[in-house]
Amino acid sequence: MSQTAARLLGLLSLLMVPRTWSGTELADRLGVSPRTIRNDIGTLRDIGYSIDGTRGNEGGYRLSSNGVGIPPLMFDADEAVAVAVGLHSGLSCIIGGMEETSALALAKLETILPTAVRTRVQSLAHFTVPVVGNQPMPIVDPNLIVTLIDHCRRHERLRFTYLGEPSDRSPGGTGDSCATSPVTADPDTGDSLLPNDPSSTSAHEVHLEVEAYRLVNRQHRWHLLAFEPQAEDWRVFSAERIVPKTPSGRSFTPRPLPADDIGEFVERHATEPRWRHSAQVIVDAPAPTVMKKLASAEGTVEALEDDRCLVTVGGQSLTTMALALARLDTDFTVIDSPDLRECLHRLSVQLGRAAEGHAAPDLAPSRAKNAAPRAAK
Repeated sequence: MSQTAARLLGLLSLLMVPRTWSGTELADRLGVSPRTIRNDIGTLRDIGYSIDGTRGNEGGYRLSSNGVGIPPLMFDADEAVAVAVGLHSGLSCIIGGMEETSALALAKLETILPTAVRTRVQSLAHFTVPVVGNQPMPIVDPNLIVTLIDHCRRHERLRFTYLGEPSDRSPGGTGDSCATSPVTADPDTGDSLLPNDPSSTSAHEVHLEVEAYRLVNRQHRWHLLAFEPQAEDWRVFSAERIVPKTPSGRSFTPRPLPADDIGEFVERHATEPRWRHSAQVIVDAPAPTVMKKLASAEGTVEALEDDRCLVTVGGQSLTTMALALARLDTDFTVIDSPDLRECLHRLSVQLGRAAEGHAAPDLAPSRAKNAAPRAAK
């Protein structure tokens, strides 16, 4: 790095501190003359940085946030790799519409990196493999996320249509069937958390106006925490079912949040259940042992007497739940789910046939037949 480039990077680092710097302060910090500082400020402005300058005893320079574009950023090697990891993850992110943006940003970043760093970044695509989970995730428009956050920040009421679940979405389908209606009940009071049942209308929707407060990511799903003035109560809405209306509602004075732990509050009041299927199982093993083998997303564990534990297991499919229990490698008893018991029986029969030791089919003739056309060539 040249001496000038290093000095510009140092000047930019100082200006990123949210305060006004006098030319003398900057010159002293960088060990140059005030004239050099003025020239360097001009250079940074030429390459796209918006820097405000004022005269007088209280004058100086500060980096402005009002620039129309984003100027070139300066990263060290570790920072560049960290940014690239985030962008690479964005290629398969859960917010729909960000994949192309992430790919373009990653391509731009790679073009300005030194060769050694570029090699490390490009290795991400070659040596990392995204694995699609067994739980289908709803696609959320990134513009919707921005809109909801803007309403939270500006304290403006959000007017929107809340879509219900289409009637043709069943547990056996490909869509999100965790809930057939956005109506839910408060586990503490039993009160409905939504004023109407969208499935009771032909359009499967309700029209609401709420005070938006927080956007929460729960189990890879976005939820909006809001207060509904008409019902005088707090609500939790699934973001993928929100269709904002324009114009926005009037401004509101923020009220105290309903809990200190907003994540826990949303967990208790969210419309969709955590899993499509769930069951309680008595496992003949100590709770600490089971907790090491069961992921938190697969279930919860509660210790019982006699070195046993109560496991609440869940998932998008019964087969996933059965395999998670089989992975515990110990005896267990299903308490409350005939469907899970039936699934376990079906798997046991299927696996039993595989374990009977039937002779493997002879693949040689098939391989020879497939190889014949190549040999003829």
